[in-house]
Amino acid sequence: IPIQPMVGVIGVAPAEGSVPNGTPGEHGGNMDCTLVRQGARVYLTVQTEGALLGCGDLHAVMGDGEIVVCGAETAGRVGLKAEIVPLPGLPTPFVETEDLVATICSAETVDEAYLEAIHRMACFLTDVAGLSVNDAAMLMSLLGQLRFCQVVDPAKTVRFEFPKWVLAEYGYQLPL
Repeated sequence: IPIQPMVGVIGVAPAEGSVPNGTPGEHGGNMDCTLVRQGARVYLTVQTEGALLGCGDLHAVMGDGEIVVCGAETAGRVGLKAEIVPLPGLPTPFVETEDLVATICSAETVDEAYLEAIHRMACFLTDVAGLSVNDAAMLMSLLGQLRFCQVVDPAKTVRFEFPKWVLAEYGYQLPL
């Protein structure tokens, strides 16, 4: 089995209260998104002073969907750089890799999660990247990929992926 290390949990503290480590949501958390790997950028909305960023749940390899509670869990070190990036309107959690961007959504049901992941990508493409509603919808249908991240937690996590080359054709580039 080829090794493809990824981080299962990465998130910030909520504005109020606390969130169990195994819970995904608006703060990030246990999303089990296989895109969160070396070279990826994860965008989260800071909700409290200092953000209180945390990560863990490292996997040597895991398939999309995490259907039986775990991937190939492993010990390891995560090297990361945290910085504040002002991106008004960016729907978070949001992931950027070399080739694509993805909106991530966790919800009580898979239906709620995938509908919100699609909605968030549409909002990103129109409100942030500047595409027309018609272009965004057409391109999402032609080139977008809807994928499961995990279905084992009480909240299910889904992502919508979109190729960065299309954004470049429209003259948009994320600021980092």
